[in-house]
Amino acid sequence: MNVCGVIAEYDPFHNGHARHLRLARENTGADYIVCVMSGSFTQRGLPALLPAHARAEMALRCGADVVLQLPYTFSVREAEYFALGGVSVLKALGRVTHLSFGCEPDAIPVLRAAAELLEKPDAALERAIRDGLGRGLSFAAAQGKALADRLGISASLLNAPNTALALSYLRAMIRLDSRMLPVPVPRDTPYHAEELDALPSASAVRNAILRGDWAGIKNAVPEAAYPVLEGAVREGICPPDGLDAVLRHQLLLSAPEEIAQWPGISEGLEARILKAAETAASREALIGAVKTRRYTRGRISRALCHGVMGVVKAGLPERPVSARILGFRTCARPLLRQMQKQAAINGLALYARPAKEASSRLDCKADDLWRIGAGLPRGETYRKQPVIISE
Repeated sequence: MNVCGVIAEYDPFHNGHARHLRLARENTGADYIVCVMSGSFTQRGLPALLPAHARAEMALRCGADVVLQLPYTFSVREAEYFALGGVSVLKALGRVTHLSFGCEPDAIPVLRAAAELLEKPDAALERAIRDGLGRGLSFAAAQGKALADRLGISASLLNAPNTALALSYLRAMIRLDSRMLPVPVPRDTPYHAEELDALPSASAVRNAILRGDWAGIKNAVPEAAYPVLEGAVREGICPPDGLDAVLRHQLLLSAPEEIAQWPGISEGLEARILKAAETAASREALIGAVKTRRYTRGRISRALCHGVMGVVKAGLPERPVSARILGFRTCARPLLRQMQKQAAINGLALYARPAKEASSRLDCKADDLWRIGAGLPRGETYRKQPVIISE
Protein backbone atom coordinates (compact mmCIF):
# COMPACT_ATOMS: atom_id res chain seq x y z
CA MET A 1 0.00 0.00 0.00
CA ASN A 2 1.32 3.43 -0.97
CA VAL A 3 0.54 6.39 1.28
CA CYS A 4 1.75 9.82 0.21
CA GLY A 5 2.40 12.54 2.77
CA VAL A 6 2.06 16.27 2.10
CA ILE A 7 3.03 19.13 4.44
CA ALA A 8 1.10 22.34 3.81
CA GLU A 9 -0.73 25.40 5.11
CA TYR A 10 -3.64 25.62 2.64
CA ASP A 11 -4.38 29.23 3.60
CA PRO A 12 -6.57 28.89 1.66
CA PHE A 13 -6.75 25.75 -0.48
CA HIS A 14 -6.78 26.65 -4.19
CA ASN A 15 -6.47 25.14 -7.68
CA GLY A 16 -2.69 24.84 -7.43
CA HIS A 17 -3.03 22.73 -4.28
CA ALA A 18 -5.61 20.50 -5.97
CA ARG A 19 -3.21 20.04 -8.89
CA HIS A 20 -0.42 19.09 -6.50
CA LEU A 21 -2.55 16.47 -4.74
CA ARG A 22 -3.67 15.01 -8.08
CA LEU A 23 -0.11 14.76 -9.43
CA ALA A 24 1.20 13.44 -6.11
CA ARG A 25 -1.35 10.63 -6.25
CA GLU A 26 -0.58 9.89 -9.89
CA ASN A 27 3.21 9.98 -9.47
CA THR A 28 3.25 7.73 -6.40
CA GLY A 29 0.32 5.44 -7.15
CA ALA A 30 -0.93 6.41 -3.70
CA ASP A 31 -3.90 4.63 -2.20
CA TYR A 32 -4.19 7.47 0.33
CA ILE A 33 -2.88 11.01 0.79
CA VAL A 34 -2.20 12.21 4.33
CA CYS A 35 -1.73 15.96 4.83
CA VAL A 36 -0.04 17.58 7.82
CA MET A 37 -1.32 21.16 7.92
CA SER A 38 -0.63 24.27 10.01
CA GLY A 39 -3.28 25.23 12.54
CA SER A 40 -4.37 28.72 13.52
CA PHE A 41 -0.98 30.35 12.82
CA THR A 42 1.29 29.98 9.82
CA GLN A 43 5.01 29.96 9.13
CA ARG A 44 4.79 33.67 8.28
CA GLY A 45 4.12 34.36 11.97
CA LEU A 46 0.61 35.54 11.14
CA PRO A 47 -2.80 34.10 11.95
CA ALA A 48 -4.20 31.99 9.14
CA LEU A 49 -6.94 33.82 7.28
CA LEU A 50 -9.33 30.85 7.53
CA PRO A 51 -9.93 28.47 10.47
CA ALA A 52 -8.10 25.15 10.40
CA HIS A 53 -11.13 22.87 10.11
CA ALA A 54 -12.45 24.78 7.09
CA ARG A 55 -9.06 24.54 5.35
CA ALA A 56 -8.94 20.82 6.17
CA GLU A 57 -12.41 20.29 4.72
CA MET A 58 -11.42 22.06 1.50
CA ALA A 59 -8.45 19.70 1.16
CA LEU A 60 -10.54 16.60 1.94
CA ARG A 61 -13.07 17.53 -0.73
CA CYS A 62 -10.28 17.97 -3.29
CA GLY A 63 -7.92 15.00 -2.98
CA ALA A 64 -6.73 14.50 0.60
CA ASP A 65 -7.85 11.47 2.64
CA VAL A 66 -6.62 12.46 6.13
CA VAL A 67 -5.65 15.89 7.45
CA LEU A 68 -3.68 16.27 10.68
CA GLN A 69 -2.65 19.49 12.40
CA LEU A 70 1.01 20.41 12.76
CA PRO A 71 1.53 21.71 16.33
CA TYR A 72 2.03 25.46 16.79
CA THR A 73 5.64 25.00 17.97
CA PHE A 74 6.55 23.73 14.48
CA SER A 75 4.08 25.57 12.26
CA VAL A 76 5.44 28.99 13.35
CA ARG A 77 9.12 28.18 12.79
CA GLU A 78 11.79 28.73 10.17
CA ALA A 79 11.79 26.28 7.24
CA GLU A 80 14.18 23.81 8.89
CA TYR A 81 11.91 23.19 11.88
CA PHE A 82 8.62 23.56 10.00
CA ALA A 83 9.82 20.70 7.79
CA LEU A 84 11.23 18.72 10.70
CA GLY A 85 7.89 18.87 12.50
CA GLY A 86 5.91 17.76 9.47
CA VAL A 87 8.27 14.93 8.54
CA SER A 88 8.37 13.79 12.19
CA VAL A 89 4.58 13.47 12.27
CA LEU A 90 4.46 11.59 8.97
CA LYS A 91 7.25 9.22 9.98
CA ALA A 92 5.62 8.46 13.34
CA LEU A 93 2.44 7.33 11.55
CA GLY A 94 4.35 4.31 10.32
CA ARG A 95 2.40 3.95 7.06
CA VAL A 96 3.59 6.85 4.90
CA THR A 97 5.73 5.68 1.99
CA HIS A 98 6.24 8.91 0.02
CA LEU A 99 6.58 12.64 0.66
CA SER A 100 5.51 15.02 -2.11
CA PHE A 101 6.40 18.71 -2.27
CA GLY A 102 6.78 21.51 -4.77
CA CYS A 103 10.15 21.40 -6.52
CA GLU A 104 11.66 20.93 -9.96
CA PRO A 105 12.57 17.21 -10.30
CA ASP A 106 16.01 17.96 -11.78
CA ALA A 107 16.86 19.99 -8.65
CA ILE A 108 16.58 16.97 -6.33
CA PRO A 109 20.16 15.62 -6.81
CA VAL A 110 21.80 18.96 -5.98
CA LEU A 111 19.37 19.56 -3.10
CA ARG A 112 20.10 16.12 -1.70
CA ALA A 113 23.82 16.89 -1.83
CA ALA A 114 23.17 20.21 -0.09
CA ALA A 115 21.01 18.50 2.54
CA GLU A 116 23.69 15.92 3.30
CA LEU A 117 26.31 18.67 3.60
CA LEU A 118 24.13 20.72 5.97
CA GLU A 119 23.37 17.72 8.16
CA LYS A 120 27.09 16.89 8.38
CA PRO A 121 28.84 20.25 7.86
CA ASP A 122 32.60 20.39 7.71
CA ALA A 123 34.86 23.15 9.01
CA ALA A 124 35.09 24.86 5.61
CA LEU A 125 31.31 25.22 5.29
CA GLU A 126 30.93 26.49 8.86
CA ARG A 127 33.69 29.04 8.25
CA ALA A 128 32.00 30.25 5.04
CA ILE A 129 28.68 30.70 6.88
CA ARG A 130 30.39 32.68 9.66
CA ASP A 131 32.04 34.90 7.04
CA GLY A 132 28.62 35.62 5.52
CA LEU A 133 27.18 36.49 8.92
CA GLY A 134 30.13 38.78 9.51
CA ARG A 135 29.22 40.66 6.34
CA GLY A 136 25.73 41.32 7.70
CA LEU A 137 23.86 38.58 5.83
CA SER A 138 20.93 36.78 7.45
CA PHE A 139 21.69 33.21 8.48
CA ALA A 140 19.61 31.83 5.59
CA ALA A 141 21.43 34.03 3.06
CA ALA A 142 24.86 33.24 4.51
CA GLN A 143 24.11 29.53 4.49
CA GLY A 144 22.73 29.68 0.95
CA LYS A 145 25.80 31.49 -0.37
CA ALA A 146 28.18 29.09 1.35
CA LEU A 147 26.35 26.09 -0.10
CA ALA A 148 26.10 27.63 -3.56
CA ASP A 149 29.83 28.38 -3.65
CA ARG A 150 30.62 24.86 -2.46
CA LEU A 151 28.33 23.10 -4.95
CA GLY A 152 28.96 25.47 -7.86
CA ILE A 153 25.35 26.56 -8.31
CA SER A 154 23.39 29.80 -8.11
CA ALA A 155 22.53 30.99 -4.61
CA SER A 156 19.11 32.06 -5.92
CA LEU A 157 18.23 28.39 -6.45
CA LEU A 158 18.71 27.57 -2.77
CA ASN A 159 17.08 30.75 -1.45
CA ALA A 160 13.85 30.50 -3.49
CA PRO A 161 10.93 29.80 -1.10
CA ASN A 162 9.88 26.56 -2.79
CA THR A 163 13.43 25.24 -3.04
CA ALA A 164 14.27 26.26 0.52
CA LEU A 165 11.38 24.14 1.82
CA ALA A 166 12.32 21.22 -0.42
CA LEU A 167 15.86 21.36 0.95
CA SER A 168 14.47 21.43 4.49
CA TYR A 169 12.28 18.37 3.81
CA LEU A 170 15.29 16.44 2.53
CA ARG A 171 17.33 17.50 5.57
CA ALA A 172 14.56 16.35 7.90
CA MET A 173 14.35 12.99 6.17
CA ILE A 174 18.11 12.49 6.59
CA ARG A 175 18.06 13.63 10.21
CA LEU A 176 15.17 11.34 11.10
CA ASP A 177 16.49 8.44 9.02
CA SER A 178 13.18 8.36 7.16
CA ARG A 179 12.61 5.86 4.38
CA MET A 180 9.91 7.95 2.72
CA LEU A 181 10.64 8.58 -0.95
CA PRO A 182 10.71 12.25 -2.05
CA VAL A 183 8.33 13.02 -4.92
CA PRO A 184 8.78 16.54 -6.36
CA VAL A 185 5.97 18.25 -8.24
CA PRO A 186 6.94 21.39 -10.20
CA ARG A 187 5.01 24.60 -9.55
CA ASP A 188 3.32 26.33 -12.47
CA THR A 189 3.31 29.80 -10.87
CA PRO A 190 5.72 31.84 -8.70
CA TYR A 191 5.42 31.27 -4.94
CA HIS A 192 4.14 34.79 -4.16
CA ALA A 193 2.56 35.73 -7.51
CA GLU A 194 -0.16 38.37 -7.07
CA GLU A 195 -2.14 37.54 -10.23
CA LEU A 196 -5.43 35.79 -9.54
CA ASP A 197 -5.60 33.22 -12.31
CA ALA A 198 -6.56 29.55 -12.62
CA LEU A 199 -3.41 28.45 -10.76
CA PRO A 200 -2.81 31.29 -8.27
CA SER A 201 -0.59 31.69 -5.23
CA ALA A 202 -2.18 31.51 -1.79
CA SER A 203 -1.29 35.15 -1.15
CA ALA A 204 -3.22 36.21 -4.28
CA VAL A 205 -6.30 34.33 -3.05
CA ARG A 206 -5.99 35.80 0.44
CA ASN A 207 -5.83 39.31 -1.01
CA ALA A 208 -8.88 38.58 -3.15
CA ILE A 209 -10.81 37.42 -0.07
CA LEU A 210 -9.84 40.57 1.84
CA ARG A 211 -11.04 42.83 -0.98
CA GLY A 212 -14.17 40.74 -1.68
CA ASP A 213 -13.31 39.72 -5.25
CA TRP A 214 -15.61 36.70 -5.35
CA ALA A 215 -15.60 36.36 -9.13
CA GLY A 216 -11.81 36.02 -9.05
CA ILE A 217 -11.90 33.67 -6.08
CA LYS A 218 -14.38 31.37 -7.81
CA ASN A 219 -11.97 31.03 -10.72
CA ALA A 220 -9.01 30.26 -8.43
CA VAL A 221 -10.58 27.71 -6.07
CA PRO A 222 -11.82 24.17 -6.89
CA GLU A 223 -15.57 23.90 -7.30
CA ALA A 224 -15.84 21.39 -4.44
CA ALA A 225 -13.96 23.71 -2.07
CA TYR A 226 -15.68 26.98 -2.95
CA PRO A 227 -18.82 26.54 -0.75
CA VAL A 228 -16.60 25.68 2.24
CA LEU A 229 -14.50 28.81 1.74
CA GLU A 230 -17.58 30.96 1.24
CA GLY A 231 -19.15 29.65 4.44
CA ALA A 232 -15.95 30.14 6.44
CA VAL A 233 -15.59 33.75 5.27
CA ARG A 234 -19.23 34.40 6.13
CA GLU A 235 -18.70 33.04 9.65
CA GLY A 236 -15.55 35.08 10.25
CA ILE A 237 -11.91 35.35 9.18
CA CYS A 238 -8.84 36.62 11.01
CA PRO A 239 -7.21 39.40 8.92
CA PRO A 240 -3.43 39.92 9.04
CA ASP A 241 -3.87 42.87 11.44
CA GLY A 242 -6.49 41.12 13.58
CA LEU A 243 -4.16 40.74 16.57
CA ASP A 244 -2.25 44.03 16.26
CA ALA A 245 -3.85 45.43 19.42
CA VAL A 246 -2.97 42.26 21.35
CA LEU A 247 0.65 42.56 20.23
CA ARG A 248 0.91 46.23 21.18
CA HIS A 249 -0.52 45.43 24.60
CA GLN A 250 1.95 42.56 25.05
CA LEU A 251 4.87 44.82 24.18
CA LEU A 252 3.61 47.44 26.64
CA LEU A 253 3.67 44.85 29.44
CA SER A 254 6.97 43.15 28.53
CA ALA A 255 10.38 44.05 29.94
CA PRO A 256 13.45 43.80 27.66
CA GLU A 257 14.71 40.70 29.46
CA GLU A 258 11.35 38.98 28.84
CA ILE A 259 11.34 39.79 25.13
CA ALA A 260 14.92 38.48 24.95
CA GLN A 261 13.50 35.03 25.76
CA TRP A 262 11.19 34.95 22.74
CA PRO A 263 12.39 32.56 20.00
CA GLY A 264 14.21 34.45 17.26
CA ILE A 265 15.38 37.28 19.53
CA SER A 266 19.13 37.70 20.04
CA GLU A 267 21.96 40.25 20.09
CA GLY A 268 19.89 43.07 21.56
CA LEU A 269 17.03 42.82 19.06
CA GLU A 270 14.61 43.25 21.98
CA ALA A 271 15.78 46.85 22.49
CA ARG A 272 15.28 47.61 18.81
CA ILE A 273 11.73 46.19 18.96
CA LEU A 274 10.76 48.18 22.07
CA LYS A 275 12.12 51.40 20.60
CA ALA A 276 10.17 50.89 17.36
CA ALA A 277 7.03 49.99 19.33
CA GLU A 278 6.94 53.51 20.81
CA THR A 279 5.92 55.01 17.46
CA ALA A 280 4.74 52.11 15.28
CA ALA A 281 0.97 52.23 14.78
CA SER A 282 0.70 48.68 13.45
CA ARG A 283 2.44 45.34 13.40
CA GLU A 284 3.58 45.88 9.82
CA ALA A 285 5.01 49.29 10.68
CA LEU A 286 6.85 47.76 13.62
CA ILE A 287 8.39 45.02 11.50
CA GLY A 288 9.34 47.54 8.83
CA ALA A 289 11.18 49.65 11.41
CA VAL A 290 13.01 46.69 12.97
CA LYS A 291 14.03 44.51 10.02
CA THR A 292 17.54 44.57 8.60
CA ARG A 293 19.45 42.44 6.11
CA ARG A 294 20.34 40.13 8.99
CA TYR A 295 17.00 40.16 10.82
CA THR A 296 14.48 39.32 8.13
CA ARG A 297 10.79 40.18 8.08
CA GLY A 298 9.88 36.51 8.55
CA ARG A 299 12.12 36.05 11.58
CA ILE A 300 10.78 39.17 13.30
CA SER A 301 7.18 38.27 12.47
CA ARG A 302 7.57 34.82 14.01
CA ALA A 303 9.25 36.28 17.09
CA LEU A 304 6.36 38.71 17.63
CA CYS A 305 3.89 35.85 17.19
CA HIS A 306 5.70 33.85 19.87
CA GLY A 307 5.54 36.87 22.14
CA VAL A 308 1.77 37.12 21.77
CA MET A 309 1.48 33.39 22.39
CA GLY A 310 3.74 33.49 25.46
CA VAL A 311 6.23 31.03 23.96
CA VAL A 312 9.88 31.19 25.08
CA LYS A 313 13.00 29.59 23.69
CA ALA A 314 13.10 26.98 26.42
CA GLY A 315 9.57 25.91 25.53
CA LEU A 316 10.34 24.73 22.00
CA PRO A 317 10.32 20.91 21.78
CA GLU A 318 12.71 18.90 19.62
CA ARG A 319 9.93 16.76 18.09
CA PRO A 320 6.12 16.87 18.01
CA VAL A 321 4.51 14.72 20.71
CA SER A 322 0.95 15.02 19.39
CA ALA A 323 -1.08 16.00 16.33
CA ARG A 324 -4.78 16.80 16.10
CA ILE A 325 -7.01 14.92 13.68
CA LEU A 326 -8.71 17.71 11.73
CA GLY A 327 -10.62 15.44 9.37
CA PHE A 328 -10.72 12.37 7.15
CA ARG A 329 -12.68 10.62 4.44
CA THR A 330 -14.62 7.56 5.58
CA CYS A 331 -12.65 5.35 3.17
CA ALA A 332 -9.50 6.23 5.16
CA ARG A 333 -10.93 5.28 8.57
CA PRO A 334 -9.12 1.87 8.64
CA LEU A 335 -5.83 3.58 7.73
CA LEU A 336 -6.36 6.21 10.42
CA ARG A 337 -6.88 3.50 13.07
CA GLN A 338 -3.64 1.82 11.99
CA MET A 339 -1.77 5.11 12.10
CA GLN A 340 -3.11 5.95 15.57
CA LYS A 341 -1.78 2.65 16.94
CA GLN A 342 1.61 2.99 15.29
CA ALA A 343 1.93 6.66 16.25
CA ALA A 344 1.29 5.80 19.91
CA ILE A 345 4.09 3.22 19.74
CA ASN A 346 6.37 5.91 18.26
CA GLY A 347 5.51 8.47 20.95
CA LEU A 348 3.04 10.60 18.99
CA ALA A 349 -0.54 11.00 20.22
CA LEU A 350 -3.19 11.50 17.53
CA TYR A 351 -6.19 13.13 19.18
CA ALA A 352 -9.56 14.45 18.07
CA ARG A 353 -10.70 16.14 21.29
CA PRO A 354 -8.21 18.67 22.74
CA ALA A 355 -9.77 18.50 26.20
CA LYS A 356 -8.41 14.96 26.59
CA GLU A 357 -4.87 15.73 25.39
CA ALA A 358 -2.65 17.73 27.76
CA SER A 359 -0.13 18.58 25.03
CA SER A 360 -2.83 20.44 23.08
CA ARG A 361 -3.00 23.44 25.44
CA LEU A 362 -0.77 25.71 23.35
CA ASP A 363 -2.69 24.89 20.17
CA CYS A 364 -5.97 25.58 21.98
CA LYS A 365 -4.57 28.95 23.05
CA ALA A 366 -3.64 29.63 19.42
CA ASP A 367 -7.20 28.78 18.37
CA ASP A 368 -8.64 31.13 21.00
CA LEU A 369 -6.33 33.96 19.93
CA TRP A 370 -7.30 33.37 16.32
CA ARG A 371 -10.97 33.70 17.23
CA ILE A 372 -10.26 36.93 19.14
CA GLY A 373 -8.61 38.30 16.00
CA ALA A 374 -11.63 37.20 13.97
CA GLY A 375 -14.06 38.86 16.41
CA LEU A 376 -15.59 35.50 17.40
CA PRO A 377 -16.32 33.94 20.83
CA ARG A 378 -13.57 31.85 22.40
CA GLY A 379 -13.82 28.18 23.38
CA GLU A 380 -15.01 26.69 20.08
CA THR A 381 -11.85 24.60 19.75
CA TYR A 382 -12.95 22.30 22.58
CA ARG A 383 -16.27 21.54 20.86
CA LYS A 384 -15.00 21.15 17.32
CA GLN A 385 -15.15 17.61 15.96
CA PRO A 386 -13.07 16.29 13.05
CA VAL A 387 -14.50 16.87 9.59
CA ILE A 388 -15.74 13.56 8.18
CA ILE A 389 -16.42 13.32 4.45
CA SER A 390 -18.62 10.36 3.49
CA GLU A 391 -18.05 8.57 0.20
